[in-house]
Amino acid sequence: MTSSFTIFRRIYVVIFLLIALLVVIFTGITYMATTNFYEMSTQLLNKDVAAHIAKFTSPYGREGFDRQKADSVFYEAMVISPSAEVYFLDTTGEVIYFHGDSSAIKSHHISLDHIRRYLAVGGTQHINGPDPRDPAHPKIFSAAAVEGDSGRLGYIYVILGSAQYRSVTQMLYNSEVTPAVLITVAAILTISLLITLLYLQRMRLRFDELVDVMGKRFREGDFMVNLSHDLRTPLAIARGYSETLLLKKGDLSLAQEKEYLELVAGKIKQVEGVVNQLFELAKLESPNFVPHREPFVFGEMMGEVLRAVGAQDRIEQRGVEDGSWIEADVAMMERVVQNLLVNALAYTPEGGRIGLSLARVGNELVFSIENDGPALPEELLAWLNRPDAVRPSRPAVGLTIVRKVLLLHGYVFHAESVAGRNRFEVRMGVFSPR
Repeated sequence: MTSSFTIFRRIYVVIFLLIALLVVIFTGITYMATTNFYEMSTQLLNKDVAAHIAKFTSPYGREGFDRQKADSVFYEAMVISPSAEVYFLDTTGEVIYFHGDSSAIKSHHISLDHIRRYLAVGGTQHINGPDPRDPAHPKIFSAAAVEGDSGRLGYIYVILGSAQYRSVTQMLYNSEVTPAVLITVAAILTISLLITLLYLQRMRLRFDELVDVMGKRFREGDFMVNLSHDLRTPLAIARGYSETLLLKKGDLSLAQEKEYLELVAGKIKQVEGVVNQLFELAKLESPNFVPHREPFVFGEMMGEVLRAVGAQDRIEQRGVEDGSWIEADVAMMERVVQNLLVNALAYTPEGGRIGLSLARVGNELVFSIENDGPALPEELLAWLNRPDAVRPSRPAVGLTIVRKVLLLHGYVFHAESVAGRNRFEVRMGVFSPR
């Protein structure tokens, strides 16, 4: 438990840092996208401001630059767009006039590269230009060339966002937008962390459950090691007969060779059966395995298994014609009947009796099989009859599969040995098809 807590604590920290980083990146991208959208929309909406000034109220004239007319332009521009700052430039980009304190201008020369690019696309693209009052921070602008009879007279350059406007905008952003953004970010971070922590907690519980199961398996003894005897014995016999065939090749009669080969094939088939059962058991004991339930007539399925096993003449059958339905995994219940029948046939001595019955008792269908033979060990009976019992050191793989299937279905399973006769009983809830 301590190790799993340490592992998942590290996972919690890593997940928290990743989510926090993603939130910071998301916030930054959102802020940049919002700012760019605002600048692009503002610049596009005001792209004709400078052109209107150049066309209708230009202070450039034949007699030179008219400062009085330029002052009226400033007032009109302030009425139209209070956030605008209008600059009049000569043909080299030098600031000729600006209505305001000239000491506020930090750069009296404007690079014409930005203006020319802006004019080339007709003001339809987002282009920032230098701000004479704040050269370190480019701003969105509107620009127009002023033409005269003798050629180009200069440029009208309008910064779309005065220092006062930017100050008020920043104040509103800090007082209104920032708290809303921070609250939203905190909510996203909290919800994401809660969902992640709940999911990780579920994973941790599954992990601890798996560790407990593995620990229990270890305490019960290595099941696979104990079963190795069931694999080694037939393999050793098959190997012995194979070596005999190789060493005495040519000395054995055809009948002897056939006999040895049949023995080898039989032992290999026996090993194959054990291996298949082990694979099946591993699948059943997977934490994610869920039976595929569907309604079917148990008696019909049981009859098919009996015909497949091919030992009807040795089995006394009672009530097998019962047509009651159950809802279960068909293939898994076939395996239960098959394993119990094969087990009874294998351990019943010559001349012994095997009985199979099917009966409806209230809302339950009771399937039972009994046979003469050696009594089942007490340790095995205790394990079969108690879901929480410790697995014996060497349980039969077939009975292990039977027990696991019935536990997965929630069916009652009982085994007993009385007076030289073993009996297995399964109680299943009856399904009523509509």
